[in-house]
Amino acid sequence: MKPQLESLGVYKAGLSEEALKRKFNVEGEFSRLASNENPIGPSPQVYEAIRSQDALNYYPDPEAIQLKASLSEFYQVDSEQILVGAGLDEIIMMISRARLNPKGHILTSEGTFIQYTTHALIEDNEVVSIPLKEGKFDLESFKDKMNDETSIIWICNPNNPTGTYVTETELTGFLESVHEDVMVVLDEAYFEFVLREDYPDGVALLKRFPNLIVLRTFSKAYGLAGLRVGYAITSKAYIDVFNKVKLPFNVTALSLVGAIAALKDQQYLKDYVAHNDKERNKFFEADYKEHLIDSVTNFIFVKTNQPEALFEALIKGGVIARPMPNGVRISIGTRDDNEKVHKVINSFFS
Repeated sequence: MKPQLESLGVYKAGLSEEALKRKFNVEGEFSRLASNENPIGPSPQVYEAIRSQDALNYYPDPEAIQLKASLSEFYQVDSEQILVGAGLDEIIMMISRARLNPKGHILTSEGTFIQYTTHALIEDNEVVSIPLKEGKFDLESFKDKMNDETSIIWICNPNNPTGTYVTETELTGFLESVHEDVMVVLDEAYFEFVLREDYPDGVALLKRFPNLIVLRTFSKAYGLAGLRVGYAITSKAYIDVFNKVKLPFNVTALSLVGAIAALKDQQYLKDYVAHNDKERNKFFEADYKEHLIDSVTNFIFVKTNQPEALFEALIKGGVIARPMPNGVRISIGTRDDNEKVHKVINSFFS
């Protein structure tokens, strides 16, 4: 076995509902607000597309040609600039596997998505982590840590788990400082939720920065977390290399048709984003708003030095959230879900 695996733990998505009920001695139904999922679900067109599939005895299209064509038209990029994977987790794995070697290092932040670090360590790569500054990526400090051994720079924008973002001015200024041999991966899993005018569109920056890779997903805003479909948009040169480490038939036939149908129903997406924005704003109008980090996504981050106590209070209030070292991340749910959350947080900080 690889010796570096000895220090790695197994990724845990959290206890099951039944395990939580036993541990905290609670009954009833939970609001599942731990994984930043769409609580409303996907477009009805997705279900129609999936029900129409009757050739499940055959392997899916290994090149995802039809989905790439849909994404190509939607973003006005060449289909050869697109890589489709079984969620962004697989895309992150493919990029890491293709690029990293023991002689280099990655740059990322301490308080961000853990899979960047995990796959660097699997590839026996050094990880240089920069602390967040006021809950967001500190790109100025990234500049100080870049050197000839930097292989990949991972930027989660908006950031998970804080929900913050770097502006277009901040991002473009940083990209101009990065050597063209260094990959910059911009993880935009939550970009659909951002309604701020100064938020950068990574795809629009690709022509200017050929070393940029933009990641997006159908798991969050489109509500297809159960189908696992993510994609990267970048230069054809990068895609050609990533395809060499891609598993054959990596995305299921149902996932492919579901994603195509979801992309077509942009009105459904806009309606859900509007719902999310309305519900998110209510959190930042609450009496406890000083305990929140300003989020532009479909989740909030509650700052507390007692995250396990808040997590337990939420469980007993019928809400499953995600505890972190310095707070708790809570997905924005339905109106009823969010009322449960308001009640618990108000009581916790009163």
